Amino acid sequence: MTTSPEHRVETRLELKETVFIEVLSSDTDAPANVIMCSSIDLSANGVQVVVDQDIPLGSIRRLCIDMPDEEPLYLVGEVKWKRADTATGGICLGFLLFESDDSDIAKWKQWMADRLGVED
Repeated sequence: MTTSPEHRVETRLELKETVFIEVLSSDTDAPANVIMCSSIDLSANGVQVVVDQDIPLGSIRRLCIDMPDEEPLYLVGEVKWKRADTATGGICLGFLLFESDDSDIAKWKQWMADRLGVED
């Protein structure tokens, strides 16, 4: 496991939201697998989750954040760090979110700004 020093520069919300992570299949004819997990915290440019299976550092994955009373938001992120989660026996992953045209990143940033009370 790789441990990352604390480099947070953004305000984070400690929210346990349902997150779906697309895991690519090794068989190109088979559909991709999806991991369901929970977030630990969220920021405008990142998501921290706890998973029960390893995803390699540097992997780029599609994420779906499913929040109560909201539309699911589809994002793209890279695994920037990981560490063992001794409380659950799982793995904590830190995703850096990408500014991707094929994602809901603009809606995500607006959702975060609304929760943090940030005005345009």
